[in-house]
Amino acid sequence: MLRKVEFENFMTLKNASVTLDPFNVFIGRNGAGKSAVFKGLVTLSKLVGEQPVYLRKTGADFFLEPGVTLDDLVWMGNTGLPIRFRVWFDSDQGEPDYSLELTKGRAGWSVSREKIRINGAILEVDDSRTFKHPTETGAQRALKGPLPGTLRRMVQNYMQDEKARTAIEPIIENSRRFGSVWRYRPSAFDIAAFFTAERPSKGVESSRRKNQNRLSVWTNGRGLSVVMQELQGRSRDVYEKIENRVHSIFDHVTRIGFDAGPEGVRLNFMTTRSNALVPAPQEADGVLLATFLCWRLFTAVPPMTICLEDPENGLYPELIDERYKLLREFTEPASAASPTAQILVSSHSSEFLRVLKKHQSEFPMVRAVGFLPGQGTKIESLRGYKDAGNLLDHFGSGESVLPSMWATKTSPQ
Repeated sequence: MLRKVEFENFMTLKNASVTLDPFNVFIGRNGAGKSAVFKGLVTLSKLVGEQPVYLRKTGADFFLEPGVTLDDLVWMGNTGLPIRFRVWFDSDQGEPDYSLELTKGRAGWSVSREKIRINGAILEVDDSRTFKHPTETGAQRALKGPLPGTLRRMVQNYMQDEKARTAIEPIIENSRRFGSVWRYRPSAFDIAAFFTAERPSKGVESSRRKNQNRLSVWTNGRGLSVVMQELQGRSRDVYEKIENRVHSIFDHVTRIGFDAGPEGVRLNFMTTRSNALVPAPQEADGVLLATFLCWRLFTAVPPMTICLEDPENGLYPELIDERYKLLREFTEPASAASPTAQILVSSHSSEFLRVLKKHQSEFPMVRAVGFLPGQGTKIESLRGYKDAGNLLDHFGSGESVLPSMWATKTSPQ
């Protein structure tokens, strides 16, 4: 599990730190930096995985999403600044377990420094430190900064090399430990649309070709129909759990099905209100958004971090408590096993915060987010019941929501 992450010069996160629990709620005004935290975690996940920072053969840069590169993600657009990440797993004490620094030179962005601490081993590369590993050819391979990708990216072609395996195992294990991070801003309109399954283009990493979910489900939920259809045939028990949970929230929905045609695949629903299947665009937004969320939660494979924006969207206020309980179910294991997922949500809803206020034990999991001119985004944990009350009082006002400033009740200038 991610326990603490520090960001430097990433979007509005000039120098920000956030501690994380299994379940976390980020509250703050528009533009405070909530999405920046989520995008920072997704960026780090992609880099700790297999996505390169720079492809020398094609000259392509890392992209967070189409048209968004590191040039767009660095603080104030200042490409002369380094972007830095520091990560702690399980404990937020001592030295970070993982550190990454990106800088831009004449050839583009690169990894200028990377450090991994795992199982007593320390691996570090920069312009003066070299990581070496043997190969089956007998040659010693040396990696020294600046590199066009993280160590995980640089060793991917040696995963089956028996000579290299022992040396590169800490790198692979670090990537596994970090897991995957997914950010979602689900839209009922996009979930309801017809969708045609994408075919991986030549050159797409093999791991992506093997995982259709990574290809077809977009940040807005578009493509859910294709994944659900595939899940129905592959894991019927999981599919039925999703159906049953949606039915438990919206009792008029009895089955989830599909409408396939020249336009692609679209969700439809069997309900008690019609003798015919109801096309997704004719169903309530709340049903579509709940179907998406249940799919994501019931198919989560740990370690996974799910970043969800505005989980209360499309819901009648009295159903928000049910949404909260659904999210918590997957971060509170019934046994000694690890939670299914680590969940981060951001909200603009006072109703969602009132639901949290009913569960006083949740206060330490709420993160107040504010933006200070010249300093960037700052993130603080609530200290208790009083902070939650103050946050409700300040909700929607022009005042800062950072707990340390509530005592003075003044906005930063």
